[in-house]
Amino acid sequence: MPAPVPGKRATSVLRSRRALVRYERDALSREEAQSFALLAARGIREFKRLVGQPGHARLRFELRSDARISSAHGRTIFIPAHRVRARTAPYLHEIAHVLLPCRHAPAWFSEGLACYLESALAEQGDGYDSRLFTFDGNRGVDDDARRWLADPRGRKVLPFIGTHGMPAGVLADRHNVAAPFYVFSHSLVKFLVERVGVSAVIRFARTRGFAREVRRATGKTIAACRTEWLRRLREGSHCPA
Repeated sequence: MPAPVPGKRATSVLRSRRALVRYERDALSREEAQSFALLAARGIREFKRLVGQPGHARLRFELRSDARISSAHGRTIFIPAHRVRARTAPYLHEIAHVLLPCRHAPAWFSEGLACYLESALAEQGDGYDSRLFTFDGNRGVDDDARRWLADPRGRKVLPFIGTHGMPAGVLADRHNVAAPFYVFSHSLVKFLVERVGVSAVIRFARTRGFAREVRRATGKTIAACRTEWLRRLREGSHCPA
């Protein structure tokens, strides 16, 4: 999604070693912005620990009333101000995209890994899970995936999981297209983590030979992993084949 065009709204800035947070004063109180700034700085710190990334990283957060969805551009993360107020901002998800970019991996893996790591950090007490498309993070994503398998909207998106490309409408139709795409992607990444561990899956994000590294670590092609993942989901449900 294109970055929001800066307007003339009155803004203030909060700075720390890891995060610069700019917020609109008519959209968020200073206390709300300060609370988020602390969460963002902690999220950056703990994310770097989780993925084994040394050094300090300072990211910029723009909390805006005109941001329709959260997005990252370079080292700047745009988040709708109303999600910050409601504590449903996917800030950990966007931190993952910035600090662990999946430049040579397919879209399903990039989004699924960001979802998985967001939930992992939240589950160890290092922030909150936005749960934009899931009900219970990593613990419940397979149940969410089974529900989408039983839904025609989910089955329409399924061919893009474990393969390449993104379904049309993933940005414009968040409820019917993005939701199943993100849930399936999250579930498949969780499946890979359970097979080979989070460290190996993080290596998938950093390699130029994504498919080759998956096969080396799992002993199977991506297509074979996808087949096994789907079989496991269907064994726990009454989803159509």
